[in-house]
Amino acid sequence: MNTFKIRSCFPQDVTVLSNEFLDRYMPEANGEFVKIYLFLMRAAGLADKKMSLSEIADKMTCTENDVLRALRYWEKTGVLNLALSDDGSLSGLTFVNFCSSDVIGSSSVSKEDKLTADRMAELGKQDEIRELLFIAQQYIGKPLSQTEMERILYFYDVLHFSPDLIDYLIEYCVSHQHKSIRYIEKVALSWHDSGITTVREARASVGSYHREYYDILKALGKDSHNPVDAEIRVMRRWLEDYHFSMEIIREACTRTVLKTSRPSLSYADGILTSWHEADVRTIEDIHRLDDAHTKKREDTKNDPPSKKKSPGGSFYNFEQRSYDYNELEKKLLNHNTEDE
Repeated sequence: MNTFKIRSCFPQDVTVLSNEFLDRYMPEANGEFVKIYLFLMRAAGLADKKMSLSEIADKMTCTENDVLRALRYWEKTGVLNLALSDDGSLSGLTFVNFCSSDVIGSSSVSKEDKLTADRMAELGKQDEIRELLFIAQQYIGKPLSQTEMERILYFYDVLHFSPDLIDYLIEYCVSHQHKSIRYIEKVALSWHDSGITTVREARASVGSYHREYYDILKALGKDSHNPVDAEIRVMRRWLEDYHFSMEIIREACTRTVLKTSRPSLSYADGILTSWHEADVRTIEDIHRLDDAHTKKREDTKNDPPSKKKSPGGSFYNFEQRSYDYNELEKKLLNHNTEDE
């Protein structure tokens, strides 16, 4: 059983749950991921505590793959670091203080860049800012919270996004069913790191992402139409939730066409979902699954055939008699003669 050490930057005599985590990270996270995070935070407070994935899975009544998915999610958000051994197994887990400069995020912008109350009040006096906040409220469909207003002003004052770019940013996210300010911020930071400063550049970036949908449909032989919403939801799951590369998705599409001789998005979804559950990350992982499946099939084929048993029931269990048909014929003839 592979074990790993859990380390934390927080005091060990208490389990610290920052308001930053509650406000910025928890709302968008899967509930099971939050439970695993809290359980590991508590374990980090125990001196020299080592754990295994199976222990965590047993404690949280889930699978080891569920635990791994949670750990990868939290690593991606930047609230913990994972250490891997040479064979790829988990060897260490460190919680980082994401309220400080130790946080590891996807953006080069420091989380220390926060707006003061005075600066927010100063920005709030500007007509274009008031109009921007009003438009954002219409998109999100509710009055803006203090955190939402702070992050929108952060895009303007720290990331130096124009009001038009922020308008398009929020419109884009909401149109893709994402109203969470945490998600909107992730997109904003991604655009900032990519050097996007205008709506035109943002549209081009989004268009590049949309081209992947057309590449997928082409691989399935469905390149004669534009993707509909239902298809986009499925393909977005492959790209954003499963984090599959286009190489892996194309492989699933190829197998779908060869197996079904028709462009079935649902069949490809079944393949990719099974690969996701098997924790596939590379083409080599797929080949290993293929080899294991082939070996299992060959082992089944080479199993000695089971002895056939006669059907049960009293009809088949009676003791059969042997008859002398010549003797029966004589008896029948004699019987007929006596009757005459």
